[in-house]
Amino acid sequence: MKIQILPNWFKKVGLLLFIVGTIIGFGDNLSTAFKEGANESSGNVKAFPISESTFFASAFGENIVHIFYILSLIGMIIYILSKEKIEDDYINKLRLESYQLTALISLFVALILFVFSSQLKFNIDDFITNFLFIYLITFFIKKRIDL
Repeated sequence: MKIQILPNWFKKVGLLLFIVGTIIGFGDNLSTAFKEGANESSGNVKAFPISESTFFASAFGENIVHIFYILSLIGMIIYILSKEKIEDDYINKLRLESYQLTALISLFVALILFVFSSQLKFNIDDFITNFLFIYLITFFIKKRIDL
């Protein structure tokens, strides 16, 4: 059974959505983490003031920033569902193997994290993001290196 996937030019669309969504969706979190880390390393001196509202959240609003975060995930999914330049049975086999390996890695990591800390809580978006990243990495490695 063949799964209908998007044409190759959708890779560019998915990558653009991912980059824009990531910059806006994760940009505030990265800047806040950078400021907190710099303040901790500088001791009692506050190198960077941390404000309550971050740049993108104050400019667009919290709901719009969340939509951009979702947009970055949709961009990754579009990138994954797009055809390669040369689409053949070997690529389909690599997709399946990458998906299986990603599912096993994700379940194993989730089990290990649960064993060591039952208090640790994850949101579904954390799991989805990590799953998509692991899939892209394993597919890239399997495509470049014949395992």
